[in-house]
Amino acid sequence: MLELLRKAPEFRRLWIAQVVSEAGDWLNRMAVLALIGALGGGAQIGALFGVELVVRLLPTALMGPIAGPIADRVSRKALMIASDLARALTVLALLFVHDAEDLPLLYTLLIVQMSISIFFQAARSASIPRTVAKEDLHTAFTLTAATWSMMLSIGALFGGVLVSWIGPDGVFLCDAASYVTSALFLARIDLGPAPQHPDSFDWKRIATLADMRDGFAHVRSLGLAWTVFAKSFWGGAGGFLVLLSLAGTLRFGGAAGEASAAAFGTSVGMLYFARGVGTGVGPVLARRWFGSTDSSLRRQVAGGFVVGAVGYLLFGQAPSLPLAVLAVFFAHTGGSAIWVASTLLWQKHVDDRFRGRVYALEFLGMTVSFSLGGLLTGLLYDASRSITATVTLVSLVVLASGLLWARLASRASHPA
Repeated sequence: MLELLRKAPEFRRLWIAQVVSEAGDWLNRMAVLALIGALGGGAQIGALFGVELVVRLLPTALMGPIAGPIADRVSRKALMIASDLARALTVLALLFVHDAEDLPLLYTLLIVQMSISIFFQAARSASIPRTVAKEDLHTAFTLTAATWSMMLSIGALFGGVLVSWIGPDGVFLCDAASYVTSALFLARIDLGPAPQHPDSFDWKRIATLADMRDGFAHVRSLGLAWTVFAKSFWGGAGGFLVLLSLAGTLRFGGAAGEASAAAFGTSVGMLYFARGVGTGVGPVLARRWFGSTDSSLRRQVAGGFVVGAVGYLLFGQAPSLPLAVLAVFFAHTGGSAIWVASTLLWQKHVDDRFRGRVYALEFLGMTVSFSLGGLLTGLLYDASRSITATVTLVSLVVLASGLLWARLASRASHPA
């Protein structure tokens, strides 16, 4: 995969920008989770972590119908640079969060940051096919996913450590600097002219979801509708992310509200580190063992649901942090297989003019389902006060969702 970075200079610059900004993102995530655990009340800690996931995901769902069409009509390079700089300013405002009364400000700033991020993500995803040859597309998306996982691993691991060393404010400064550095690398990239689109940008079309409906009609005509919504069926995994924060804080890091952010930042960071390593390994193994044909990609998606559900069933029973780390690693080898295989399957066949809108459509479904999964899981924990029972129920829901997706996808007509 690294050979692609040598022979595709524009992809290499896009990749370096991803490395820098995503490292900062995960440092930021660990600092925010540690702050919520330290400042939030114990009785509602599940809901607080659930809301954190919602405000990270739901704004991207709401802005996705705008971001996709814009990414299909304007300079994707300019859109990514502007997004980076705007996010740097937003992250700096997190320096004003210091006590429990400031949690609404924290959530508000996360909403702003995530609303901007979807424009960057839509532009970057749609830009990848322009930076590599078609035969290298699978390698490019595998490397992109592996890089996301690597940055999750490094950012989560060092984020927990840095929170204890320099505090959340120091971590937020590092995140802001990462966005500026990413913008500097993107300034050197050449993505060519903005895509030619037969329709001008029209707010009426946005309000009526006309562009999204065009994207859906396009993938449906290709027999790829269920593929685009595979991540939506994986949405119960939003609950898994809330459970990582809960277990890292309550089971392995001490009681919420009774310790500083540094006291349990490391345990949460270790669990997210395991998630990152798993998501990095999963697509590489899946590609090596199953290949890149359309039928094998569909099998990877279906198998990923099973692996993810089984992994978290084991996580719920883990009596120690090391065993929990191993279970999370295993689970997310499956989750990442779903992610990469479904994305590659539709990217191989969708026309370039529709990629931004199809990405936004896919992201809309994923973010809504993940938000609901995360919030409901947090509320379920607050009601049951049992991490094991909550993990078991969520895992069974994910397994059932995977079986349903496999049945529906098998009935659809797919490209050969």
